[in-house]
Amino acid sequence: MRALHETYIMYKHLILVLTLLSVFAFSSVNAQDKLDSRLLSKFSKKELKSMDAASLNYWTFYLENSFDVADLPKGKGADAVAQTISLKSMDKKDINVFKLGLNPHEYARDYFRIEGTDKMLVVLPHTEIDQNFKAQ
Repeated sequence: MRALHETYIMYKHLILVLTLLSVFAFSSVNAQDKLDSRLLSKFSKKELKSMDAASLNYWTFYLENSFDVADLPKGKGADAVAQTISLKSMDKKDINVFKLGLNPHEYARDYFRIEGTDKMLVVLPHTEIDQNFKAQ
């Protein structure tokens, strides 16, 4: 009777371990399936597959939250923003900061006039991006 009880407990532990492994494997595969293709401008497929979920979440957040599109300042003249950038779309999902080579500073924002518009692209500093990521 005791041996049967020990076998039952061992079986329950085995089922629990297998269930947990399945959940982790499924969530890892699921995270890989939801990868933003824009990440491939910075990371190789191998690098992305080796990333943990927290890193993938950060870099996906970074893609859409490291910049903002805003109106050019009114009354400042045509030279209010010296640098110009050409974008195919102003939709955040279409803008790829990696492909554009936009590397944020640690503390300062960068401003780029969006060619052919009265808008500008504001590249946020690392400190602000990280603060926003932690606050989500």
